[in-house]
Amino acid sequence: MSNQAKSKKGISLSTQILIGLTLGLFVGLFFGDRASVLAIVGKAYIGLIQMSILPYMVVSLMLGIGSLSYEKAAKLAITGGIVLVASWFLAFAIVFLMPLAFPSIKAGSFFSASLVEVAEVDFIDLYIPVNPFSSMARTVVPAAALFSVAFGIALIGVENKRSLLEILSATSKTLTRIAMMVVKLTPIGVFAIAANAAGTMTIDEFGRLQSYIIPFIVATLLLTFWILPGLAAAITPFRYREILKSARDALTTGFVTGNLFITLPMLVESARKLFDDRHIRNDDTDNYVEVLVPTSFNFPNIGKLLTLLFVLFAGWFVGKSIALTDYPGFAVLGLFTLFGGVDLALPFLLDQMQIPSDMYQLYVVTGVLNSWFATLLAVMNLFAFTLVAACAATGSVRINWSRIFSFSIISLVIFIAALLGTRFVLSEMVSKEDFTRRTLMQAEIKEPKKSDIKEIGLKEVINPKNPLKSIIKRGKLRVGYHPENLPFSFVNDNGDLVGFDAELMLMLARELKVEIEFIEWDYETVVKDLNQGKFDIAIGGLIVNPERLVKANFSNPYLNMTTAVVVEDYRLSLIHISEPTRPTT
Repeated sequence: MSNQAKSKKGISLSTQILIGLTLGLFVGLFFGDRASVLAIVGKAYIGLIQMSILPYMVVSLMLGIGSLSYEKAAKLAITGGIVLVASWFLAFAIVFLMPLAFPSIKAGSFFSASLVEVAEVDFIDLYIPVNPFSSMARTVVPAAALFSVAFGIALIGVENKRSLLEILSATSKTLTRIAMMVVKLTPIGVFAIAANAAGTMTIDEFGRLQSYIIPFIVATLLLTFWILPGLAAAITPFRYREILKSARDALTTGFVTGNLFITLPMLVESARKLFDDRHIRNDDTDNYVEVLVPTSFNFPNIGKLLTLLFVLFAGWFVGKSIALTDYPGFAVLGLFTLFGGVDLALPFLLDQMQIPSDMYQLYVVTGVLNSWFATLLAVMNLFAFTLVAACAATGSVRINWSRIFSFSIISLVIFIAALLGTRFVLSEMVSKEDFTRRTLMQAEIKEPKKSDIKEIGLKEVINPKNPLKSIIKRGKLRVGYHPENLPFSFVNDNGDLVGFDAELMLMLARELKVEIEFIEWDYETVVKDLNQGKFDIAIGGLIVNPERLVKANFSNPYLNMTTAVVVEDYRLSLIHISEPTRPTT
């Protein structure tokens, strides 16, 4: 049963999914956090569709490889490997060119006390199936895939294997039918997932990362809807529109769920139908498709590789851009670490590129939004890769140099236009000033409500020697301040004195019903000026130390600060703290 087929009286599955997506977004935006109750429906849908995917992948690999001869298996491995490596080169070309869209800003490094702890990945357990059944039970996909590939290769040389192949074929068809039955629930699952996401995601989360998110989205859309299908159409018998139409159900499902794994049966069925429509489908194309889709899933796809753009964004953000000479090493490290997953690769690469590891927290903020577009691209990547590799293995590739040249020129023009357009938009959206300083320099002191001001009269002064009495009698509070002690006392862009301490003094003056006068001090004479009566109180985040305590009184602190040694993250491993030695007798 094909997931592209339309019923005579109904609407296509793709349209149903889009309707579910639209309704889900409206429900999420209207009900807000209350739409999170639908998360359980989305989770149930993902669970249902996943229940047959891993067994399907295992059986498909065994059947697809086992049905081949050694000659055809080697040919498929070579052609698939060439296409895979070519797709990696394309991905890195986009990753390294997209930073040209980042606008010029003044940026600086920042420090955060919170650290991101990423669990270490056991690559032996991830890729070596010591216990294949345990790997499948724990959904360790790479290990299960390696066992299936080994089983399929061994099956090639087995005599009298027809009966086993028939069993595997029947099992594969059964699991495909299960998956396609669950796919019919996709509009409901998409509705629930979209409603939960729209109800819980805030606009602020998007705004903080617009300089990364916008180029990332532009790159994914360009690759998904033009470069990959166009490139596949340029060297295969399939037309551009045919490829997009065949992949639309899987694209929509992958985009909304953010889950590439559950689209595998859909991609296999779509590829088979495409070969069938062109009357070039045979047993070899079926076997190749069944092998290529689940196998390529276990390698870093273009969607994953494009997330490496975040490392380049992080360098731009903190003013520590990665040098062009470091790009080759960065590409190799990124490719191999992505075998262990994005959450392992990004913190490791940030550290290797000498960028603060706390930047990874900003990547986490992208959450659902990032996974949507990365999965959308990954689905098209797997589909285009399968079509090209299968055609190459069966001799169906059609090299039309004029067609390829025209496609390359058009793609280059579109990419340059997208790059320049993105840079222009970001330049208008992102100020070239330092973000933190601009926020501080635009700070203002808000007028307090009358209900917040407590009146203090002379009769409330208990101790006649209290300086408050003379201040109230004088009608003026004289405050010593330092003009450059952010965030306690400093002058903003409007020339007004602002800051924590300045605002406290203004509130105190209002409570005392007196005027206020600010008098500038410097560190060498601040205590002397205070004792000589040049001002009544000194502000500006003065640190309490024994020398000052002898000469002046301090109020109870409202902020405790810690002195610490700060080093760049990548230098942490160079620090050795030795135990103090004890004197011996």
